[in-house]
Amino acid sequence: MGRQEIMSCFKNGISVALPAYKEAENLKVMLPKLKRVLADVPHEIIVIDTQRSMDDTKNICMQCGDIKYIHRKGGERYGDAVRTAFSKASFVYTVIMDADGSHNPNDILRMLSEIERSGCDLVIGSRYCKGGNSHNGILLKGMSWVLNCTYRVVFGLKVKDVSDSFRMYRTEEVKHLKLDCEDFDIVEEILIRLNEVVKNFKMVEIPIYFSKRQGGESKRELGRFVISYLKTMKRLYQVKKKCKRKNIK
Repeated sequence: MGRQEIMSCFKNGISVALPAYKEAENLKVMLPKLKRVLADVPHEIIVIDTQRSMDDTKNICMQCGDIKYIHRKGGERYGDAVRTAFSKASFVYTVIMDADGSHNPNDILRMLSEIERSGCDLVIGSRYCKGGNSHNGILLKGMSWVLNCTYRVVFGLKVKDVSDSFRMYRTEEVKHLKLDCEDFDIVEEILIRLNEVVKNFKMVEIPIYFSKRQGGESKRELGRFVISYLKTMKRLYQVKKKCKRKNIK
């Protein structure tokens, strides 16, 4: 689907949200790219900075123009940024993507085409469906594969990539979603909760390449990553059981 076809069939627009934690240098590159890609599509770009500015992110946003710059609410964690993004999104679809250049802005138009074509509730940028891949080495890919398989089996999620944050949601479905996770495990929590609360919830994956971050340091700490996901799995499994009991009643 070309740009003109997308423009003609899509009138409500996309909210593209980028959680940013000391990502000013990467945003210098990412924001102009995003604006070029979305030029023919109704949209808003939201940068969710830390509660107190830690770098030049605000000035970068002002220089780019037409960027909504906001501070995350509730705390400084990734989960706080995602909850803030959902609360501030004002268009029909919401895209969450990394601010470090790992996600390709051009894939947003592919997501848009897919959600319009299929009528699904969610499009996932997938590293693990046919055609997808990432820059990560064997160890990280192996850990990610185990994590994804475990979550798929335990929670009955019928997708191959449950842990990549690059997705297009229907805003009305996530706007008031109750989300508790603080770190990157909120990505899985969103899928689990949507799968429980949205009737006939439908997810579609499109292949993407997850690139190496352009600059700066990763915010994912391996030790905390493993511990948080184990704790989250236990907690969300209890949530899933409670939801099932409510549905039976």
